[in-house]
Amino acid sequence: METLATPLLVTSRRSNTDYWLLAACGPVALGALLVGWWLSWLSASTATFCFLLLAALVAKYSRSRGLRVADLVTLTRGLGVCFLAGFALQALASGLAKNGVLTMIIMGTLCLTLDGVDGRVARARQEPTRFGARFDVETDAAMLVVLSVAVAALGVAGWWVVAIGAIRYGYVATSLLVPALRTPLPYRYSAKVIAVAQAVALLAALAFGLAQGHHWIATVVLLAAFSSLCWSFGRDVIWQLRTAL
Repeated sequence: METLATPLLVTSRRSNTDYWLLAACGPVALGALLVGWWLSWLSASTATFCFLLLAALVAKYSRSRGLRVADLVTLTRGLGVCFLAGFALQALASGLAKNGVLTMIIMGTLCLTLDGVDGRVARARQEPTRFGARFDVETDAAMLVVLSVAVAALGVAGWWVVAIGAIRYGYVATSLLVPALRTPLPYRYSAKVIAVAQAVALLAALAFGLAQGHHWIATVVLLAAFSSLCWSFGRDVIWQLRTAL
């Protein structure tokens, strides 16, 4: 009976993932149409492309287990990041009107709020998984890249600010060459707080830019956030190198 039940269970989980990804197509299509009509088709097409990429990655890495409630919260955040990417590319290509920047701030704030929900849901339902944790981290990282590009493209701060979103990917790329950097890290609550602080700083910078354009306060806030991020990564790298010795 167990041998027969296992394939059926896998099939059910596969349909679970497919069902939710297909269900997400509706809001994405409607949102893309509204964004294309209201703002630009560049933003709409970028958001759609990002969603297709997201759906492909989720389908690939979650097919054997299906999506759980916490994963659906993260997926919702992922959809928001897809549209943020569309706004950021529009800002990079030809600028972004104030209503577009305001929409980015609101959408980014909602995504950041949900960032505190998926982990709690997983723990409350006793469903924490490696996939869920990785999905959460990658969604956070993608949002930081998108927001940092938007801040730079809108002229709120210099292009150095893109380093806030790029530092994590640089760390991952370096770990491919330095095996010690692949040593599992201990959980540190401070690392989560610092990661959230980056998103808060970037959203605050967008708000400053919306009100006054380039402003020294936004630069100071971003520099403080980036300094804390460098300290966090530096501490982890030192710990990994020492542990590997």
